Amino acid sequence: MNLRFLLILFFLFGCQSNKNKFDLNFQVKGLKKGKITLKKLNDSSYFKIDSFTVKGNEIINFTYGLKEPEMLFLDLDFADGSETKSLSFFAENNKMDVITSLDNYGYNVLVKGSINDSILRDYISINKKFNDEKLDLFERSFANSKTNNTDSLKIIENSIININTRQFLHNANYAVRNANYEIAPYIAVTDLFESKKILDTVYKSLKADIKNSKYALQLKSLID
Repeated sequence: MNLRFLLILFFLFGCQSNKNKFDLNFQVKGLKKGKITLKKLNDSSYFKIDSFTVKGNEIINFTYGLKEPEMLFLDLDFADGSETKSLSFFAENNKMDVITSLDNYGYNVLVKGSINDSILRDYISINKKFNDEKLDLFERSFANSKTNNTDSLKIIENSIININTRQFLHNANYAVRNANYEIAPYIAVTDLFESKKILDTVYKSLKADIKNSKYALQLKSLID
């Protein structure tokens, strides 16, 4: 009877210890051999959380007690000394799945289990459209520079400035619209630091509990 009671307590304690904990299943399709390192950025240096050596196409599991939602990084290293591949995602104390492929590591990423990361993926997708527009204009500018077509170059230059302005305002509005999540101050400190006025606007829009988060404190330091 006592043994049964202890087993029940152990089961309940085990379930409680895993509750509100970052629990990641990570898969790299096509990867047969390599080393995956999970890390975070503290101030200006990276801190290794854990690593796993892959010996076959398998799912890797990482668990970690996050203090709060934040960006984490998964580095892929090869034994032959090839260049390290890296991807980032917004982690939360939740059961998460991250799936990518060897060929498109860090570029084509599917993330499940994080509201912040879902918001981040939409943000990245929209910014890609802005950047694709600018890339097209840069290519046209290069073509026109060969013919010394200064009028066309000026028009293209103004178009790029206009896109930059629209992109910046979009990013600011996006951060404000998502002020209930930790992703908002992250966007501000990474993409909006050029305008202290915009940074202040984003900071004032944050919920009280978000203002105590890691990226909100960084944001506050940029404003002060």
